Amino acid sequence: MKQFNYTKGKLGEKIAAGYLKKKGYCIIKSNYRTRFGELDIIASIDKILVFVEVKLKTLLPAGRAGIDFGTPEEMINPRKLRQIQNTAEMFLLQENILRAKFKQYRIDAICIVLNQDTSIEQIKHYENITG
Repeated sequence: MKQFNYTKGKLGEKIAAGYLKKKGYCIIKSNYRTRFGELDIIASIDKILVFVEVKLKTLLPAGRAGIDFGTPEEMINPRKLRQIQNTAEMFLLQENILRAKFKQYRIDAICIVLNQDTSIEQIKHYENITG
């Protein structure tokens, strides 16, 4: 099951990175890890550093997105947001050049729903989910 979740997570991150690139974002780093947690994607646009959380669900045979277990958006709770903020702060402490280059940062979420054949049913981009 862990391998399935890892593969699913990588697919979601690949889709999200492609989406961001089409919207004009520059991808700086993926899968940044600290003891606080992981940042799925670190990107930039318009002189803003963007930490992106990616959540993905796959539709079940009846056309339901595992709704019994919640939507991708519902998977981002206050605890998860704190974890992302702490990890982003650790990143900024370690990356002096990027911290100097980008005076602003925000946290975004990209929520993806896939059909069973892995085609995209829905993709939503939420900007600045903390503010």
